[in-house]
Amino acid sequence: MQILFYDIAAPYIYTDISRIQKGLGGTESTITRIAHALADKHDIVVAQYHRQTTEDTESNGVRYLSLNSANQLSPDIVVLLRRREWIEPVARLFPRARHFFWMHDTPSKKLYLYRRLFHRYAYEIIAVSDFHIQEIKKRLYGKWYQRLLKPWHFCHATPTVHRIYNPIDDHLDKDDATWHPQQMILASAPNKGLALNLKAFEQINQVFPEYELLIATYAKWNDSELPRNVRFLGSLPQHELFKKIRESFCMFYPQYQNKETFGLVYAETNAIGTPVLAHDFGAAREVLSDPTQLIDGRNIDSIIEKLKEWRKNRPVVRAKPEFRLSNVKQEWIKLLEK
Repeated sequence: MQILFYDIAAPYIYTDISRIQKGLGGTESTITRIAHALADKHDIVVAQYHRQTTEDTESNGVRYLSLNSANQLSPDIVVLLRRREWIEPVARLFPRARHFFWMHDTPSKKLYLYRRLFHRYAYEIIAVSDFHIQEIKKRLYGKWYQRLLKPWHFCHATPTVHRIYNPIDDHLDKDDATWHPQQMILASAPNKGLALNLKAFEQINQVFPEYELLIATYAKWNDSELPRNVRFLGSLPQHELFKKIRESFCMFYPQYQNKETFGLVYAETNAIGTPVLAHDFGAAREVLSDPTQLIDGRNIDSIIEKLKEWRKNRPVVRAKPEFRLSNVKQEWIKLLEK
């Protein structure tokens, strides 16, 4: 069976090797893991927006193609990623395929406008957490005034929404690395509350002046603009990032602005054995292995009290087995082969 992952929103071209050579975003890392996990049974193609036809390549059994090249295929299944505006164009490009819409981010408030198209082209939706499912269903249902003013958008049944978690590698685990009690790390996209995280760290640094915060993200930042004891690392290859996380007292992520629909940073950090200091919203409670990692990020005293607790007794955390790639792969197989 030929399965085409159609990534119209890819911010850059990538393959599975990109995770080794440079940093990759959570969505891109997830796509490559799933694509290569399924490649032992199926013909897998990943099409990417920024890839040119001259850059078409194969990597470890998966073809990475430009959209132009992918549009010449006749896949059995198409998994459209992220961009709801492409629901109809992609369905028309591949009229014989079974269609899925794989969502990763918080759904748009206008998602209800696409109910007719989901129904017309028999799309099924893939969410990345139970929290995400509830958000998607809420957006599909719409507000009461939307149903009153635009009833034609609500004349069909809502699409089926499946939950498949984002995967972490089977062998990602704690090792004997020494962690530094004064080092924290932050590894998330800069649009996910970076300013709030920096503000919170600046405040706790007044109470605990010995703490240092490392920031591993792809954004460019002028070190002179950073608060005291904050060091910018840039985007790191995966093995280097995991090394830094293992060496850190905790992942510092108290921002309360952007909800994680899954939060690969939560799952991977816990798998490594490092606790995450996270605001209790989005999928944090669902993904973190121990609820003692949750705080009220809006209350600086809540963060300080938690750090005082951890300085005496740092929590022991681990990966949840349902996030392991081998288990997530089976969920994909059950969905795609039914």
